[in-house]
Amino acid sequence: MGKKGISSFELKAIVNELQILVRGKVSQIYHQEKREMLFQLHAPGQGKKLVKIIPGKYLCLTDTKHAPTRPTGFCMLLRKYLSNAFIKSVEQFESQRILVFELEKKDKFFLIIELFSKGNVVLTDSNYKIIGTLMWQKWKDRTVKPGERYIFPKSDINWITISKKEFFDVLVGSDKKNLATSLATQIGLGGVYAEEVCKMAKVDKGMLPGDVDSRISSKLFDALKKLIVSIEKPKGFVYENEITPVELIDDKVVETMDSYSMALDKINPFEVKSPYDKKIITLKKMIENQSLAITEQEKNIDLNTKMGELIYEKYTQLQKLLDIVSSLKKDMDWKEISVELKKEKKISSVDLKRKMVVIDL
Repeated sequence: MGKKGISSFELKAIVNELQILVRGKVSQIYHQEKREMLFQLHAPGQGKKLVKIIPGKYLCLTDTKHAPTRPTGFCMLLRKYLSNAFIKSVEQFESQRILVFELEKKDKFFLIIELFSKGNVVLTDSNYKIIGTLMWQKWKDRTVKPGERYIFPKSDINWITISKKEFFDVLVGSDKKNLATSLATQIGLGGVYAEEVCKMAKVDKGMLPGDVDSRISSKLFDALKKLIVSIEKPKGFVYENEITPVELIDDKVVETMDSYSMALDKINPFEVKSPYDKKIITLKKMIENQSLAITEQEKNIDLNTKMGELIYEKYTQLQKLLDIVSSLKKDMDWKEISVELKKEKKISSVDLKRKMVVIDL
């Protein structure tokens, strides 16, 4: 299956997997076709490790290497500065789709991998002055090219460190159409994990954010923290249309892998999908839901048929009981009727509140 890119939540899972590289060393760098980069590293106690980077999409550990015969200019620049460099840290910048490798030889460098928009790979010195970049880019409030200071994009919310009060304030102040959208866009979880938080907290994803009270907010916040803990040692869960580092509630797993990297490494990031694929998936889901509804209706028909047959079979006895109730109603209230009915052997119970008689047939 294809995957357009990873969310910031999924990047956090990858960062956790990449911690095995800390205190390791850069052995070789390759710039493969279609903008794919490959870093060959030596991890302490682990030996050779390969990290595949597709800017704007994802990165992951891999076992596959296709070394091009002729390196690009950017690849040569990275080799010049980073060959044999030690990896001091591998961190996600706040809760954005940005990964930062801190590396050191004689001097310190930062290798910044952007996984949003078209993506980029940027090498800077210790002061974040850009030495080289895969692509020159100009944004409204930042320019990414050699000689410029690298400026991280601004973000208002960091779901990794957000406090319970900040979380509540964002939700009640949200103008989004429903709770799931607010969690996805304003908290920054993305659609899949916003819905998962709602399911874990047993909260309706369609409710208005402004209707969230402190109790509901607390349940959602606790679910978010539980979800974060679950990716400390992530696995790869493959579904028909998704790959996740956590098992999703109510979704059918096609395959489970030992790591999230292993699952991501199976996909083709450059696969061109048919514009009709999404509609086909929607129709398949609709057919599946309709089939389940038909099965449920068939069960109800079968049950109601059996109930009807039983009532027909016991019609005389039931009519007698109905006649008794009708005659008692003329002179007694329901409390007195209850006492009299309990004398009948076939009466199982009498519910005075709902004025309902349960008969044992």
